Amino acid sequence: MGNKDTDTVNLEALLWDVSTNDNEKSFRKLFELYYPALCVYAKRFIEEKATREDIVQDVFLAIWENRKHISVQVSTRNYLLTCVRNHCLNYLRQHTTESIEQLIQNNIPIYAVSNDDFYTLTELRELLAKSISKLPDDYRRVFELNRFEGKSYGEIAESMDISVRTVERYKNKAIEILKKELKDYLPFFIGLFY
Repeated sequence: MGNKDTDTVNLEALLWDVSTNDNEKSFRKLFELYYPALCVYAKRFIEEKATREDIVQDVFLAIWENRKHISVQVSTRNYLLTCVRNHCLNYLRQHTTESIEQLIQNNIPIYAVSNDDFYTLTELRELLAKSISKLPDDYRRVFELNRFEGKSYGEIAESMDISVRTVERYKNKAIEILKKELKDYLPFFIGLFY
């Protein structure tokens, strides 16, 4: 996984460049780095994917529109998390009959805020790549050909000169190993395994 200290410094510099210099390129970079991770984070509050994406886009729009007035007293990472959390809670206040306090109380593990489980897309890719590199060669090759190159079991069997049943077994074993290796990050990778 990437060095969080380096990413924090880069994030701080990006937000500073946006707020001080109106730098659209830095804003786009900030968006590209953190939009996917913030959408995943928003899932703690909002189940519907399109709504989560809209909320996170609204957060970035608000950052751009208010860039001259941004005064971050905490890390930029915490600032982004707080913005997304507040936007989600505001949405829930407007669209749910249950009180926010009751909703949070009933789902404390879901709504607890922790920086340890907030990762950028880059960090998640590095984590996945590192885990995949640890797989036995045949398992890794089958997994990559199927998941990343979209090859069918038949195509993989032919290219590796093994049976389709063996391809299926290798892929299932690779997924089993990766699930163990990435167990603390499964919500981020769930689509990769199913």
